[in-house]
Amino acid sequence: MYLLAIPIVAIVALIVSVLCLVVIFILSTRRKAQASLLTSQYQAQELILNNIQRISDQLHLDVDKLLKQDEQIIIENRQVSNQLEHRIKALQTQINNQQEVISQLQIAQGDDKFYTRAIKLAKKGADIEEIVAECELPYAEVEMLISVYQN
Repeated sequence: MYLLAIPIVAIVALIVSVLCLVVIFILSTRRKAQASLLTSQYQAQELILNNIQRISDQLHLDVDKLLKQDEQIIIENRQVSNQLEHRIKALQTQINNQQEVISQLQIAQGDDKFYTRAIKLAKKGADIEEIVAECELPYAEVEMLISVYQN
């Protein structure tokens, strides 16, 4: 009976050892599969990260380019604005000069109105007293106008 007990213990020990090896193999296979899965996920994340970095770099380049274009547009707008300001000042000066000339002409025309009216009256045959009264001109000037325009 003792002889049978040893082989049974050996068989049981062998079975337990084989079972342990099978469990170790299964666990090892699972760990390798998990490690392989984690490695694949890590590589996929690295690819995504590289793509994100590349896109980010391109966006930085695009932003820099847009900033340079914006600066150029601002410079051009300032130049145009300065030119327009200069033109406006020149036009304002011209307008002021023209207004001065106009007011001088209006002042001069005030006197001319009386003479123009007196000439019209003289051409129609009005007498000296009528023209002097209506146009407020000196008697001698009205005499001269009548002599020139009534003949």
